[in-house]
Amino acid sequence: MESGVRAGEVIDRIRALVKKSPPRKDRLEINEVVSEVIGLARNEMAKNGISVRTQLAETLPAIQGDRVQLQQVILNLLINAIEAMSGTSKGARELLVSTAEIDSERVLVAVRDSGPGLAPESVDRLFESFYTTKPGGLGMGLSICRSIIEAHDGRLWATANTPHGAILQFTLPAYSSGEKDDR
Repeated sequence: MESGVRAGEVIDRIRALVKKSPPRKDRLEINEVVSEVIGLARNEMAKNGISVRTQLAETLPAIQGDRVQLQQVILNLLINAIEAMSGTSKGARELLVSTAEIDSERVLVAVRDSGPGLAPESVDRLFESFYTTKPGGLGMGLSICRSIIEAHDGRLWATANTPHGAILQFTLPAYSSGEKDDR
């Protein structure tokens, strides 16, 4: 039990760190960030027989944010999708990563998989610390991802991908020219 309490304290500190230290506010092209992360995960996807497609909107407003933190979020979403699909033997293993402009002030990034999907009762709990649907999972990844996205004034959520699979998506505000670039 003591180790569980210690682990909880470590997680609380990580989340506090993410929330308190404001992310960098560099001007970024989200499609570049997405493409870089897909490049990093391509071998893992190939090894697991997963095909990846992208639908990246051609004209998106730039966003402001911390490239490394946003790469961590996208990579975590991809790894979760890879792990979910690796456990299924039926059907194609397909991953679709897309970007879109919601309005002139927000962009959307979505990661859709063809895995087993989300149990309705787990959707609300996915972002809680220590809640996991994976054997051996810590239940930390999505909790930290949500903290990072919220620190960027965005929103992260999950929905079912009909007929099977899950969609994890987040929105981020567009770059405001009134902000200073931290580079």
